[in-house]
Amino acid sequence: MASPAGIKFQPSKRTRAGPRAGGVLGYLRGVTFCLLWYFSILAGFYLLYCPLLPLLVLSPRHYRAFTEIIFGAWETYPTALMEIMMGTKIVVVGDKVDPEDRALIVMNHRTRLDWNYLWAAMFHGCHPPSHRLKFVLKSAVRHFPGPGWVMQMTCFLYIHRSWEMDQKLMNKVLDYFKDIGHTCQLLIFPEGTDLTKQSKASSDRYAAKHNLPEYERVLHPKTTGFAFLSQRLRGDGQLDAVYDLTIAYPKSVPQTEKDMLKGMFPEEVHFKIKRHAIESLPLDEVGYRQWLCQQWKDKEESLQEFYKTQSFPQDCPRIHDRPVGAKTVNALHLSFVAWTALTLFSIYALFSFWWFQMWVLATTSLFVMLSFVGDGFQHLEIALHYARKHHEKKCN
Repeated sequence: MASPAGIKFQPSKRTRAGPRAGGVLGYLRGVTFCLLWYFSILAGFYLLYCPLLPLLVLSPRHYRAFTEIIFGAWETYPTALMEIMMGTKIVVVGDKVDPEDRALIVMNHRTRLDWNYLWAAMFHGCHPPSHRLKFVLKSAVRHFPGPGWVMQMTCFLYIHRSWEMDQKLMNKVLDYFKDIGHTCQLLIFPEGTDLTKQSKASSDRYAAKHNLPEYERVLHPKTTGFAFLSQRLRGDGQLDAVYDLTIAYPKSVPQTEKDMLKGMFPEEVHFKIKRHAIESLPLDEVGYRQWLCQQWKDKEESLQEFYKTQSFPQDCPRIHDRPVGAKTVNALHLSFVAWTALTLFSIYALFSFWWFQMWVLATTSLFVMLSFVGDGFQHLEIALHYARKHHEKKCN
């Protein structure tokens, strides 16, 4: 059944009838993917991230650098699982992402699972693939055991949907980044939620109230956070460009985590990347708001054309468009083997070694407490940095 926008929210007939979804095989593949994905995060958390905690006290700058390396290495694993195990084809066109860019990344939010395919876009679209990507996420995500703890240690930015509080917390993290000389790429979803019948209806009401056109393929963006981050990063000399990513699903469109558990994965996911250098961006808040709205208008038109032809324009540079059945990148095979081995070892160690059981219990207790007390581990990291800095200043 189509939505009011003419968008098919149900998986295509090919996916339901094919080997990727439905039946015992579909569930087996989906559950295996989810278990490997989730337990690889736990393995990385207990075996790689937590042993770095003493470094946080000794040298926050080096602690931040090592956590970025670990997270960057893990990001290849979901890509490997999707391409090797699930057979999803990733197509990336447009501008390459410069890993040295201090950048904001904005992207439309088609489904709840967009973030899972974004790792593949950054792997194939970033040359070399050594980016330092961070998300701006809802605060509730930090409570999720494993992924939420890792994202806290990687210093993702969490928001509470209260602008006064969110602005204060984001300023605190950005001040810290500036103080230690840390640069990254920040991803935000300006729409605030994924495209569903309910969210589209809400977007249409907003459009009618403000005399704006109704969109079918995107939602009207919220501009406050983008304008704030753009001005703040630019003012700190920490913004080289804004990357506009457009995600599209030409065939089946799994919408939720339940679809993923059932083994419903898209046959193809397409990304178009457009780099906007800082020199081409406006200078004031109103200008940033208007600029973002114009990008979303262009995105709507681009997606309308995409779904007519099942691809982005052929004149867009093809960054990655591997034919179905072609050999997967060797780095993904290495990632698949390494992270799967680490995951299996962590499970073995949990059932075999008392000291590892105690380590898991201690670190789990610490992060459960920190997730519900205060604003998360990243703010403890910031507090320790400034306490150490104050002590050094006092001693000198």
